Amino acid sequence: MIKKKRMIFGVVAAEANSIEQRQIIKGIARFDQCVGIDTIIFSNNYNPNVKEKELFCENRIYDLIMSEEIDALIIISESFVNEDLRKGIADLLSRKTTIPIVVVGTYLAELDMPQCTFINTSDENDIEDLTDHLVEKHGFTEIDIITGYDFIEASNLRVNGYRKSLEKHGIEYDEKRVHYGNFWMNSGEELAERYHSGELPLPQAIVCANDYMAYGLIDKFDELGIKVPDDVTVVGYEFVGDRFMHSPLLTTYKRNRETIGEDAANLVYSRIKKREFLFAPPKGEMICGTSCTCGVNRVQYKDELKTARSKKEYDNWNLFNPLDQKLTECRTLGEFTDICSEYHWQVRGIQSFYLCLYKNWYDTDAELSEILSCQSMVKWEDRTPFDMHKFNFAALLSKNYEPAVYYFNPLFFNDRLFGHLVLKYHDPDTYDDIYRNWLKSMSNGLEFLRMKNDIQYLTQCQNLSDMRDTLTGMYNETGMRKAYHTLDLDDKEYAVVMLRIGISNAGFYELNGKIPAVMDAAEAINQFCGSNDICGRVNDNTFACIIQGETDTELLENRLISIMLQHTVYIDQYGLDSFVCAALKCKEKSYTKLTAACTDILAERQREKMEMRMRPHYEDMLSIRSYIYSNPQDSFESEKLRKLYPYSAGHLREVYKKCFGVSIHKDCINARMAKATYCLTVTPLSMAEIAEQCGYVDSKYFLRQFLATVGVTPNQYRNMAK
Repeated sequence: MIKKKRMIFGVVAAEANSIEQRQIIKGIARFDQCVGIDTIIFSNNYNPNVKEKELFCENRIYDLIMSEEIDALIIISESFVNEDLRKGIADLLSRKTTIPIVVVGTYLAELDMPQCTFINTSDENDIEDLTDHLVEKHGFTEIDIITGYDFIEASNLRVNGYRKSLEKHGIEYDEKRVHYGNFWMNSGEELAERYHSGELPLPQAIVCANDYMAYGLIDKFDELGIKVPDDVTVVGYEFVGDRFMHSPLLTTYKRNRETIGEDAANLVYSRIKKREFLFAPPKGEMICGTSCTCGVNRVQYKDELKTARSKKEYDNWNLFNPLDQKLTECRTLGEFTDICSEYHWQVRGIQSFYLCLYKNWYDTDAELSEILSCQSMVKWEDRTPFDMHKFNFAALLSKNYEPAVYYFNPLFFNDRLFGHLVLKYHDPDTYDDIYRNWLKSMSNGLEFLRMKNDIQYLTQCQNLSDMRDTLTGMYNETGMRKAYHTLDLDDKEYAVVMLRIGISNAGFYELNGKIPAVMDAAEAINQFCGSNDICGRVNDNTFACIIQGETDTELLENRLISIMLQHTVYIDQYGLDSFVCAALKCKEKSYTKLTAACTDILAERQREKMEMRMRPHYEDMLSIRSYIYSNPQDSFESEKLRKLYPYSAGHLREVYKKCFGVSIHKDCINARMAKATYCLTVTPLSMAEIAEQCGYVDSKYFLRQFLATVGVTPNQYRNMAK
């Protein structure tokens, strides 16, 4: 696994696009970036407060917090409204005992663990400040309050703050002035009706324990003809936004969520550094409007309107664009990512975003892979796909030289998790509702793509017998077994040759690219086999051949490799290091034992290739090797090689040999010999024509080099291959 460059702080939120979470996350990200820490926010998309079967799959995104690369966790507790989800988060946190964890917001009994520290702004102090404003600034003494359900701690804390303010100003606290609602607009509307009907006397001012109840109250007052603030002053709490949608403009109190976010990050950072951090609930601020007589702060209000206009602009762009339609029309994953890249500007303010899909995301019957195939979807970055273990965040984060903010959101359809989309910000920014709609469009588009590929694959595979492979028409495993048992092993000599393709390749199971590549490999097998030989596709990525007469296993393996290297449809799709082959003499009458022995050799050679891929500079060297084998007719002088690899020729030769165990000069010769053996096997070209195609000016020199390298003359080789 790739090692991380910086510490990583994880933030666990639900529906992170909501205003409350966004304010806290901004504070966390601001602190983390100041001290050089990467921030990863794990969030679901919808966060229903009841268990919706079709949506609960999104919560599997939280499994990622089990990564050992995370140095600390910050939980935004208020966002977890679903009881089942809270229990799931608690279960995950119970296993994270070695890192500091801070819970920001409301106390949740499920999260009360030794490793968790709770911090929050003070509802009590904030409402006390808000009530102080009404008493000291406006001189009110008749003040009512509407709060949430009486069994919720936050509801009672806000009443306590209201009471403290009254009593310190010598105003008697009266329980009849305390009204309980549900923190939503309808309870404010119902309270307004009670005042209008005369059931309750209209006070001088009403404190609303959140903005939504205040919005309901002033909207209904306006409808009923009760003037605010002339007849009654109304104030809200929390500053949730959208004040311009209600009249009069609400005076409210902004909780200092950004500072509580900074404090949470500072607290876990101090724990890691073994420093003391003394926490005190941060004080909020009044945001004045016209629902009291203080008047509007014009600078503040202009900023709100600017934000609203920007959001409206993005809303319009997303409403009148063909993204949904274009995504559902895609036939390949490449087309899909190209469309996403084309419309990336619709997601506000991002520096980059990455599509990370589990390798078998399309397979509804398989257990989800641990490996993701990821790629950037912005045009100014390298969009080459790369693999990463789902817990190896460093594979993604290490691509950036500076600390950044990353949002991990799930891509899913019903109960099937496809992977996740990762947003990257260099500034302490957050996404909004528009991006959440993007996630929905992408998930639906991926499901359309998956279904199209299933139908395409099935259409190409139907109506063939049980002895034949449904895609290639060759023998399948059953057919090969029966054909082998018809051979007279005592009378003639045979060899079995097996080819395994698509080894450890993230894209092998992507059906649209897979079908032509498999068909191209099947064509290579047919070219390799003579008219008296037997061949088949014995499983999804393995072919087998039974060759009559020729039992030189090394020669057979080299011949098949040479043929495969010339099949560009397959090589372009998966690369020249994506296959292995093995050959054995048929001395075993049991087909099962023979193929098992050959499969063991394939497995060992596959393991060797995997180890080779871990060597330094492997990807760069593979690009050079691919170019050499694709262009064997070229001459590769030092200057040309330096264009392919921007270091000295000596360094290139050293690194190349360490990667592949062969000098670059020798490999250039091998590439020419591979082309020559292919031409000798499958074409009627003359020796002079083959020499020219392989880059030889002197055909006699070609004949000498072929004999020295292969061990037989070109004519002898051609006769052996017939």
